[in-house]
Amino acid sequence: MKGKILGISVLALPGVIAQEEGDMMLAGFELEKILNLGSGLLAIGLFIITLIAYRRNRNQRLVYVGAAFLLFAIKTLLLSMEIFFGDWSWIDPFTSVLDFAILVSFFLGLLKK
Repeated sequence: MKGKILGISVLALPGVIAQEEGDMMLAGFELEKILNLGSGLLAIGLFIITLIAYRRNRNQRLVYVGAAFLLFAIKTLLLSMEIFFGDWSWIDPFTSVLDFAILVSFFLGLLKK
């Protein structure tokens, strides 16, 4: 089965359907949203690991790194919620603010002694 993605003809993977505008679908959901959900769950796991590491050695850098992972999880989970609730107009500007906060948090973690 062939599909077109961004004007390029490709073979469609089982369960993945390419729509005319280039959105890839998996089981009726946008693949991008499913990947965002997976990234959010991974970020929650990394936040928990960072929290455990902080409790063991009290390194202040881990507070900022953990905050960045938590913010990233919030961002990606908000983006993936569009699967269930449709498009919300406030999510894109809010996630841009979260992107800035994530970068600041990682930067502060690098600066902290």
